Amino acid sequence: MKKTGKILLTDINADRDRENALLKYQKLTAASFENYATIKLSMNLFTMFEMSEDISLDRRDEIEDYIDIINMALRRVYVEKQPSDAETLKSIIDIRDSITRNMKILTFYTDALEVYEYILNRKEPALKGFVNEDINLEQLANSMFEFVFSEDDTMLINSRIKDFTAQLPVRMSRDHFFNIIETSIALYKGSEKKSVLDYTDSIRDSALINVPEGIEEAYPDLYKTYVTLRDADYIKLDEKTYDELSGLITDASESIQSAVTNYLMLTEIINDVLVILYTNPISDKEQLGAKYEVAARIISEIVSADDIYEAADTFDKLFIELEGVQESSYEDLAFLASNLEELNNSYYDSYGDEIKNNFDSLSKADRLTSTSLFMDIDDSEFTVVVDEADDIFIKEETEDLINDIKESFKTLGKMQRRSIMAKILAQMPVFFNSKEEIHEYFSYALNSCADMSELTACEGLINELMG
Repeated sequence: MKKTGKILLTDINADRDRENALLKYQKLTAASFENYATIKLSMNLFTMFEMSEDISLDRRDEIEDYIDIINMALRRVYVEKQPSDAETLKSIIDIRDSITRNMKILTFYTDALEVYEYILNRKEPALKGFVNEDINLEQLANSMFEFVFSEDDTMLINSRIKDFTAQLPVRMSRDHFFNIIETSIALYKGSEKKSVLDYTDSIRDSALINVPEGIEEAYPDLYKTYVTLRDADYIKLDEKTYDELSGLITDASESIQSAVTNYLMLTEIINDVLVILYTNPISDKEQLGAKYEVAARIISEIVSADDIYEAADTFDKLFIELEGVQESSYEDLAFLASNLEELNNSYYDSYGDEIKNNFDSLSKADRLTSTSLFMDIDDSEFTVVVDEADDIFIKEETEDLINDIKESFKTLGKMQRRSIMAKILAQMPVFFNSKEEIHEYFSYALNSCADMSELTACEGLINELMG
């Protein structure tokens, strides 16, 4: 495929029957997408059906409905040999959207659990009777500083600073905290406005300001846990209540982890199905070789089987023929897809609807094969003009965010506010200007805390990070 693609690119650039060469390149690229997604799907599909047998009862109907829809779409393509249609495509997009909504809700609950676990960790030493009254704070600050710079790797250094920031006591004033937020947003000046909005939105998520719709209905048990944690009196917390709240967090974390694992598997499958549905109608079938046929047969056997374990006796041996094929098929795809943006920008409006529609489908397929499983496929057209964030935009977004946080803080107790502040600080770009500032912050944060239970917890968590 790569060799053919290079020839077609030469013809396109030299304007040798450009429209025809462009169409051929699109169909070749579509075939490469379909080939890669089919091979990848054949290796993961059996696992999805196995997974469905271990799903908890409260979510089984939902997941089995999703799998039935996936199964019908795959039967259409690989058993009935029919091209994808709008109805089939919509049914798969709908379940992807549903899973994306659920993942946003689960992410909210995960953020909430982290906020309240932070508080409980710091109350534990006093309630369980293992407060250390003899912590050498300067020695701890020095050890942290030395650990941060023990490796000459900027990314690792920044990661360690963020990890420590997330665990250190928060004793800075609100004004100082908001100044740090303001400085961090200012770093985005000149970047795309969307980048600024994504960043400020992530801070709102950490502050539990963005509450997704349907959180109570989608997961009533998690909602009940969240309300219990939110409304607890952490100032007057006793050991019995601590144990109850800790148990709730453990149970909720396990429930979330189970659901997320299932959704990630399903979404990877769904993305591959969508790549196939988008590219199947336009791909050059002559470019799909013997390995594609092997993968297609595996999929056909799985979706047609009354018992997938009996069917596995038939197709298990076929996997041997696909060893190393996914990697080689991706190499072809990576080359062909790498030229899509340039070709789209140059020729999208130069020819008829067929070429436009092909570009739209291919750009969606390209997004679906990205490293982000939940990439927005509706925003799939390539952007030529960058909408830059200027001073006015930065100022407005900063003011809106800080006002939202201030409003949220009015409903929270001191410990909840500190926990959220620590969570936000840990996700920001590193806000120190020198090594000296880093050491000073470590020392200040530790020495400004008079709560020995919190310091004991921090020491333990920090030592865990340093191994």
